[in-house]
Amino acid sequence: MMKERILLKSRGSVTNIVTLFIFIVGMTVVLLAFYDCIGLMKTREDISQIVRRYTLVAETEGYLSEEERMKMTEELRLSGLLEADLTGTTFTRAGYGNLVTVKVSGKVESKIGGPFEVKEERASTAKY
Repeated sequence: MMKERILLKSRGSVTNIVTLFIFIVGMTVVLLAFYDCIGLMKTREDISQIVRRYTLVAETEGYLSEEERMKMTEELRLSGLLEADLTGTTFTRAGYGNLVTVKVSGKVESKIGGPFEVKEERASTAKY
């Protein structure tokens, strides 16, 4: 009797396959969105580190020179920032102890969503 039960085939159902297919597609979408979000967070962190590094340069020199500005713009472009705008950054020498700022804004492309706006601002005092 037990042997007969094991050998009997049960009827398949299309709904089982469709349910599994929908689940697999849903999980794929979730994983792709997660992967895209992780990439955006990494890009944001890279931009933050670049701005921090050039804030230290501006702090040491009292301003951000044209050469340093070009280097920073290129690093930002390589990290994924599009249309970098440095409005508000200190480009003229500030006196000792005065405020120097590095402001960066631009857009970061996403594979799933549209472009996201990124703003990063750091300030310190001139210590040259």
